[in-house]
This record gives sequence, structure tokens and C-alpha cells, in this order.
Amino acid sequence: MDKRILAIFDSEENYAYRLMEFISGKINLPFRVFVFTSEEKFYSYIGIKDIECLLISESVYKQRVETLKIPHIIILSENGENLNKALHHINKYQSCDNILHEVMEYYTDKSGIVPASLRTGLKKMKIIGIYTPIGRCLQTTFSLTLGQMLARRYKTLYLNFEIYSGFARMLSKNFESDISDLMYYFTCAREKLAYRMESMVETVNGLDFIPPAEIYQNLAGVRGNQWMDLFLEIEKTSEYEYMLLDLTDGIMDLWEVLRGCDHVYMISREDGLALAKIGQYERALERMEYGDVIAKTLKWKLPVFKQLPMGFEELTYGELARYIRDNVFPDLLREETGEQL
Repeated sequence: MDKRILAIFDSEENYAYRLMEFISGKINLPFRVFVFTSEEKFYSYIGIKDIECLLISESVYKQRVETLKIPHIIILSENGENLNKALHHINKYQSCDNILHEVMEYYTDKSGIVPASLRTGLKKMKIIGIYTPIGRCLQTTFSLTLGQMLARRYKTLYLNFEIYSGFARMLSKNFESDISDLMYYFTCAREKLAYRMESMVETVNGLDFIPPAEIYQNLAGVRGNQWMDLFLEIEKTSEYEYMLLDLTDGIMDLWEVLRGCDHVYMISREDGLALAKIGQYERALERMEYGDVIAKTLKWKLPVFKQLPMGFEELTYGELARYIRDNVFPDLLREETGEQL
């Protein structure tokens, strides 16, 4: 991939290098990141004409910068004294994650063409579908725990399809975009998907996720083949090794999505009502010629846990995490690597 230059110009050396390290760690970005902490080094840089995007702090900004003909200049606002409204401003004193989100949103909106992002590894991204026809069975807790534990060793993306996920409240954060925006952008500007997605990705305990739909009706009409096309595009333009789909009956063409998964896990119980629901679900699959989904589905009957973590960030500790490490991982990883975690 032909990466362009993103330059950070800030006299606060610690800040500039911390931001550089964070952005450089995002392997799907179209940039190589350079840092400048003095005017002399910045203006004498012989490759200044090759800078595609400049993040410059308000304290070192001078009009001279605009004569350099850098396509995208973003001012890191410190106290609001710079009044050049023609340039884009973002708040300097926020998390690196938020800064990157704003930069990528601005860049993908304003840039006419972005270089194609292509997968560098040869390994196929594995899709894990997690679905059960019974309710209140720890499916999302199981999915998030599995995802966070996988993310310790593999680049993993988690997608939640609950109608009401409660993620914003659980994480005490208002999300600017969600999975419905990702699908919209995929439909309208597929060539920019990887970089737009970078502006949407959130992380919890090392696990990347796209926020679930805040208004689930925004996903109405999205067919199973469209979801599979999106997942294929994510595979082609990212380095994700695993994708976890926390699925519900709310997704259209659920069975088609399950058919496209490499692994399907079902949380089951042994009470009469649960068994009746699972039996009806499997009979329906057989009648509609989706017996292959049943064949690839592995059921997990979770034991009764004395205590579960209260927050998403604590899921990798405790009984459920031990259960997944001792039972689920050996099954999941044996096929690909022959190893156990």
C-alpha cells in the first residue's frame, strides 16, 4: 500500500510522540507518521511537499503553513485563540482515540481519493457466529469474553446485533456512529470503507468493536448477502484475524449469515422450554434446507457461575473466562493452529 505522510507539528515533545505512537499502531491507515517539534526542522524538511495531512498545534501555527500547499491541515486547538475558520479544528486535549476518529472522519470526507488498503497477510479471517433461540442465557457476556480473550493474541473485531444492546450506558460513552453508519458508508463509498471504519472502531479491553445500532430500524432491509459482502470487504481491507458476530433474530436472513460463518456457537440449557425452542429452531432449519448450519453448530451448556463481572472490562477474569479458556479455545484453535491456549 502506497502510504502518504501524516505530519504532527507540536512543540510539546511528549504529546507529539505519544500521538505518533498511537496512530502508527493502527496498521490499516493510509499514512506514515512523522513528528516535528521545532519550526527549523519542520520548514527545512525536504519532503514537506509530500505531506498529505498536517496536525499542527495552535501554539505553533503561523500563516506561513498555508503557503506550503498541504492538502489537509488540521489545527489541534488548545485555547481557541486561532480564528482561521477556513481550517479544520479539533480539540487537542482529548484521548488519542478520539483525535484519530476525528482525523479519519475529516480525511475520508474531504479526500477525493484514498490509496487502496489491502490485506497483507495470507491467512483468511475466521467468522464466528454466536446465536441461540433461547433468551437470558449469557450470550453477549459469553461473546464479549471470548472476543476479549481472543484479542490478546489475534486481531479481533466484535459486532453486536442486539435490538437494544445498552452498550452506550454500560461503557458510559455516547457513540458518534454505529454499525448502521458503517453499512451506509459501505454502500455509498466502498473504496473508503477501511479508513472510515477506523473513525468508528471503539475498543474495550483490547477488543475492537463497531458500536451496535442505536436505532435498530436503521438496519431494516439489510439482507444477509449484503452483510456477507461487508464482512468480505472488511477481510480484504483490514488485518482482522477473527470476527465475532453476536447475532439475534432481529437480523434479516439470519440463517444465511450463519451459513457464511466458519464456526457457529449456541448457548443451550437443559430445561424443557429451552430444549423445545432449540428443537423447533433446528426443525425449521432442516425444512428450509439449512441443515449445514446445524452441522457446524456447537452447543455450549454453561455451568452455573457463582459470580460474573459487573463491567465489560472485567470479563477476562473469573469463572466464565476459565471455562472459555479450558473448553472453547481448544475446540476453536485446534483446527487452525493445532495449539491450545
